[in-house]
Amino acid sequence: MKNLVRCLILLSFATVRAWGLSLRGEVESIGEEKPETVSRDLIEIESSYVLGSDLHRSGSFGDQDAIQNSFSYAHRILLGGHLYLHLGIDYNRFDFSRTAAPVPTQLQSVAAVIGVDYMHDNDVGAFLQVKPGFYTEDSFDSASFDAPITLGRIFVLQTDHLYLFTGLNASFLRGRFPVIPIAGLIWMPNDKWKVLGMLPEPRVIYSPNDKWDFWAGGELTGGSFRTDRNSAIFPTKLNGAQVDYSEYRVGGGLIYSPCNDVSVDIGGGYSIRREFDFHRAGIRYKADGAPYLRMEFKAKF
Repeated sequence: MKNLVRCLILLSFATVRAWGLSLRGEVESIGEEKPETVSRDLIEIESSYVLGSDLHRSGSFGDQDAIQNSFSYAHRILLGGHLYLHLGIDYNRFDFSRTAAPVPTQLQSVAAVIGVDYMHDNDVGAFLQVKPGFYTEDSFDSASFDAPITLGRIFVLQTDHLYLFTGLNASFLRGRFPVIPIAGLIWMPNDKWKVLGMLPEPRVIYSPNDKWDFWAGGELTGGSFRTDRNSAIFPTKLNGAQVDYSEYRVGGGLIYSPCNDVSVDIGGGYSIRREFDFHRAGIRYKADGAPYLRMEFKAKF
């Protein structure tokens, strides 16, 4: 474990150094040019509901449904040029109906958000973000502490049309893949169509006007958590175990934007699979597919 932590820290610092050096030339070439207006306050609220489906592992444990609620607030502070300090708080919670399986009925995280954004107009061109906090069932202690690190940068392949996103995410608590590379393409052939070929929300978006967007695509949601101590649980190796929870969704929806700074995203579709992966204990529980509904509110000022 110590070697893994050391490798993640070294990797993150190496990536930060490379990221900083690559941006230095861009910042110096801009000189004293004053950046466009940048949104300083960011608010996101999301709720979703997945209908019940069979939870199983070598047999059925009964139907289970799932509810997700999340809230985040962040504030940007100008550091100089196009660089901003990004500070905020993030809360995410999953609630599950009870079954005969030894899986949690809730998973939640509360974390500070500390990062640096490189802004191009009001769009993020590159960022470094750390989210230290507690990722737990219900016990907010040192065993459930984690500090996921995410780095990303967008490269312009064709101005106003084609962009490449590359990045990296590392989590000490995640069991199956502690370090995940991230890459994707953003293609805007014209003013009405946009293709976002990147996780966690790959989408094709059609925008007939400034107020309405219609989308079809997928979503990957979930997280890594530490379950509570429970001496009565069976099998016993799930007592205080680490779990990776994930949902894979496909669907569509619409986005209404009454103004440039506010949007409401309403959608739904089919959750292909939900999964509780106790990777370090070697146990995995899966739920069959089921319909889902979601709503998201975003505001920036």
